[in-house]
Amino acid sequence: MGERPSENQGVDAVLARLDGLGAQHLWVQYADYNGRSQGKSVPRARFAEALAGGISFARANLGFNLTDAQAPDTGFGADSGDFLAVPDPAALAPLPYAPGAARAIAWMRRDDGAPWEGCPRSALLRQVEAYAERGLSLRVAFEPEAYLFEAGPDGPRPIAADGMFTVAALERTAAFLQAVGGALETMGVEVEQVAPEYGPGQIEINIRHAEPVKAADDLITLKDAARAVARAHGLVASFMPKPFETIAGCGLHVHLSLWSADGGSAMAGDEDGAGDEAPHPSGFGPTGRGFLGGILAHARGLCGLGAPTVNSYKRLRPGSWAPAHAAYAVANRSALVRIPGASRRRVEFRAGDNTSNPYIFLTGLLAAGLDGIERGLEPGSPAEGDLGHLSPAELAAQGIILLPRTAGEALDAVAADGTLLAALGPTVGGEWLKVKRSELAIAETVVSPWERETYLRG
Repeated sequence: MGERPSENQGVDAVLARLDGLGAQHLWVQYADYNGRSQGKSVPRARFAEALAGGISFARANLGFNLTDAQAPDTGFGADSGDFLAVPDPAALAPLPYAPGAARAIAWMRRDDGAPWEGCPRSALLRQVEAYAERGLSLRVAFEPEAYLFEAGPDGPRPIAADGMFTVAALERTAAFLQAVGGALETMGVEVEQVAPEYGPGQIEINIRHAEPVKAADDLITLKDAARAVARAHGLVASFMPKPFETIAGCGLHVHLSLWSADGGSAMAGDEDGAGDEAPHPSGFGPTGRGFLGGILAHARGLCGLGAPTVNSYKRLRPGSWAPAHAAYAVANRSALVRIPGASRRRVEFRAGDNTSNPYIFLTGLLAAGLDGIERGLEPGSPAEGDLGHLSPAELAAQGIILLPRTAGEALDAVAADGTLLAALGPTVGGEWLKVKRSELAIAETVVSPWERETYLRG
């Protein structure tokens, strides 16, 4: 497996960078299979050792779900040994909310320094390299949504509503947003824009596009920074997909574009068509159509990778402005995949949320797109109408099928998709499924307040 350009920096050069940052502590971290940052802090005297050889973590750490319960059938038991977390110099950054500390996102390695097959970041890099072998590169941009909560007598509550998308809502959150923006700039993450969203205290932060591994790193960085800055402001930043029944949920839209070796778009088609053929309604050429066709062909499994929790499917409901149908459209936000803008040079996948691991999610998206390119899959015609309000007959007439309606259905779709599992590899794919299914099994035993209120009277 190849290295990214800045990975080959010598230890002395990285130590000099850390000295320039005034770092006395180095947080070596990675994202677990749930997408949570895990790590250890290394003191200045041990920097060189950590940079050269990494530091050990128990593989068992990766067998736990979001309830902090270990999957009962995990292969990462007490006897599974360790992996080495080797800091990636390309992902080194100061921590403005932890003075005197810097952070490096790590590769998971074996004792001999070889990539470990349980590393989601390495799985994503393999997909990037597969595109590079075909003369293609990718740019990815995430759009995470979150709610800001303040303390209340009955627990956290969303900060007061000022109306959807209003400047008043922007003003109410300005101090937090400016602090987050400053922290991200210091950490090397470029924010394109920040917007108040539909719900009270809901925000969306749009990150500048980057190559896929850095894009996933940037999302992890944003979530860590947002939570830390919120705490400093007496708030809680939550990326939960659907915290309230009656107001908007929080998604994670992903924009993807393909580029050729000469720097031109590999998505766009010939505006005048080829020969006697009219331009495709997507506006894409053969490569772009194959990429889009692959994503649609693997749509159900991709929902599982991008929206893997019980709460995810409280958000993905017809008529909710979140996608519930496997279709693409031009400038239509009811579809799973939207082609935005007049240039027709990218796609937006709209079903993901922040309970996903971004490396695993992106690995699946890239693998699906590459499968479509290699097989010459065609996406068909774009969907028409607000899909959430079409009848089953109207959907069938356009050849549109439903996306998974439950987490169990979505995880089964991942398990049935050989392309996605092959891209992740048996360790990441197999163990991720065990972790998420164990979480689902716990959720299915929970008795909600609504159930008590409704059925105790029955």
